[in-house]
Amino acid sequence: MRQRLRFLLGHEPVELEAIDPTLTVLEWLRRVAYRRGTKEGCAEGDCGACSVVIAEPEDGRLRYRAINACIRFMATLDGCQLLTVEDLKAPDGTLHPVQAAMVESHGSQCGFCTP
Repeated sequence: MRQRLRFLLGHEPVELEAIDPTLTVLEWLRRVAYRRGTKEGCAEGDCGACSVVIAEPEDGRLRYRAINACIRFMATLDGCQLLTVEDLKAPDGTLHPVQAAMVESHGSQCGFCTP
């Protein structure tokens, strides 16, 4: 049985060994990777505060989809790419189109889940 997990966090390769099979993506992001943009709301996969994007290989291409990080186990990310709200930032500080649209539309929220 393989004990090593390999995936991309953003564009950086990550390799973990002997990972706890009950460790969720949300727990790992917040406690290990220190990515605090992904929030815990309901801890049941209903509210969407913990939404992240994963890219999985499928038919020779990458398939991107949103998942609930609070109910997805880390062990299922082997060979995937994991994208969080922190990956929206550009190296030069330029806003991502989603962030720019929020500003241009005078969108406001409390900041808890705004990208």
